[in-house]
Amino acid sequence: MKAIPPLLPHSPPIHVRKADTTTDRRFSAPGLTRRLLAPIAALLGLVAGLSVLILPSPAPTTADPTTFSAERAMASINQLADEPHSVLRREAHDRARDDVVGMFTDLGYTPTVHSDPLFDLSSPRAKETFDALSAEQQAEFKDTPAETIVVDVPGKSERTMALMAHYDSAIGAEPDGDSVRLTAGDSHGAGDDGYGVAVIVETLRALKAEGRQPENSLKIVITDGEEVGLLGATNEMRHHRADYENVDLVLNLEARGTSGPALMFETSANNSAVAGYFLSHVKQPVTSSLFPSLYARMPNLTDMTVLIPEGFTVLNIAAIGNAEHYHHATDAPRYVDHSTVQHYGDQVLGLTQAWAFDGQAPTLTADGDPHFFQLWRGLTVRYPAAVGTGLGCLAVIAALGAVAVRARSLRWKRVLGSVWGLTWRAVSVSAAAGLVQRGAMAMGWAPIYGDGPNPLLVWMFAGGALIGAGLTAHFVVRRWKEGVGQETLAAVLLLLAAACVPLMVLVPGTAYVLVLTTLALALTALAPQRMRPVIGALAAFISVVIFAPMILLIHEMLSLSAVWVTVFFAIVPVAPLALVLLQAGSRRTRRTASGAGTISGPASDDAPVAGSVTATA
Repeated sequence: MKAIPPLLPHSPPIHVRKADTTTDRRFSAPGLTRRLLAPIAALLGLVAGLSVLILPSPAPTTADPTTFSAERAMASINQLADEPHSVLRREAHDRARDDVVGMFTDLGYTPTVHSDPLFDLSSPRAKETFDALSAEQQAEFKDTPAETIVVDVPGKSERTMALMAHYDSAIGAEPDGDSVRLTAGDSHGAGDDGYGVAVIVETLRALKAEGRQPENSLKIVITDGEEVGLLGATNEMRHHRADYENVDLVLNLEARGTSGPALMFETSANNSAVAGYFLSHVKQPVTSSLFPSLYARMPNLTDMTVLIPEGFTVLNIAAIGNAEHYHHATDAPRYVDHSTVQHYGDQVLGLTQAWAFDGQAPTLTADGDPHFFQLWRGLTVRYPAAVGTGLGCLAVIAALGAVAVRARSLRWKRVLGSVWGLTWRAVSVSAAAGLVQRGAMAMGWAPIYGDGPNPLLVWMFAGGALIGAGLTAHFVVRRWKEGVGQETLAAVLLLLAAACVPLMVLVPGTAYVLVLTTLALALTALAPQRMRPVIGALAAFISVVIFAPMILLIHEMLSLSAVWVTVFFAIVPVAPLALVLLQAGSRRTRRTASGAGTISGPASDDAPVAGSVTATA
């Protein structure tokens, strides 16, 4: 029997082999761009976010007389803060009062001194402070007056803007059995509140250099007794309330540190008009709706604690950097940051000029609290609360939708495992940072009340934040590589959506931080694969530009006594950002059913990149 020749006599045998995966996975230019687009956007977001915190250079004494000069303002700080001058140091206090009166007299004004009882025992706040004094102090200071300094600058209109600060420096406190005994204190008050007094004096000097009468009036109020229970401001409202009937806006200047930006941290309620006025007339604001919303729920006090219940429209500004100097002996002229003083002055002069020389200044009462934040230096995003609510609802819906479209393929046990893994890492690292802080206080390595130099503080915060961020990022990347990326994505979206809802209800001004981050991650997850590099880049930029400055400012605000809060806040954006970057840079292929070739296209986000199959025949 003859052998049957092969059907294709000239064809070699068929061999099936796996292609060289190293060749298949080489970076092409489009592939490299795809992978780098989101990381570059995140880096740009970091630069843009931190640019908000860049301070202006201090203007010299030779600067144009109609501009604000930090170097000129330093003369007032040096004069006022040459010695501690709390209300319990009467001779030094009286010299400080005379210094401030002289500053305004030198400008050609005649200040009025309101002398009222310092300890009016019919006032609960005054009585509480008085009761904390020793018997000797009570006898010495019972009839001591509080002397608030007032300067009126008349304009063509009686509509008035008040500029406020206080000139007394901080008292001290020492444990006395189960109570606390008040002491005279050793703070020079260079920042608290020499910054406020000096900025107002230099602002008034620059306005006078304009050589024209203001359209609207100004009232300068330098209160006494702020550090012993806001007693000067209380006296103004109790004994001189009629003098404030024409005040449309109060701008208060405080300091809880000596460096960093002068942060606008408090407003009166329904602040849409006054916040808009501030943002429209200040060249480089550093603020966010997060701060008024958060501060309203904190126990801190300033003179505005007295004025806001009286119905005044209020803005409150303070520096919070290097807060370890607050109420401490190191709050002295040698620790003054001249760029910080310049930042105060640029804002205050800009706002005061707008008020003083605009005969059509708007009415600053309105309903609602807008949401606002800096996108980068000099550019602020703001929108009404209703838009914020809409974005919040959209973010929650998008997050749940992104989970819903994956629901059938999700392994829910692993979703819960991801929730637990993320939660215990953030909570345990934050708690550890808090325990380290408490331990340092107990051992005497850190000040008990947070006041005073604390070189360990920055290491507590940075160490906790970096460890927590590293553990979280490692967890997310490992889960992604193990094929549990979709479950981790679902876990993060559910956690974010669950956090957005109470924030939107309880502190709506803070909600944008999580709302926009949630929306960014959800839209990246929902975007078609070909669009993910672009959507992911935008999402990465938004997430970083929002969180970068807030993490540092929240650290300055809260780390003195609650470093665990700031560490937790620093960890929050890590998982969403990691997932945005992983999704935006993912590169997926799937194998044909026959194994005869490769087809690029969307597949499971967790699918490994397959090697191509080559048939030779």
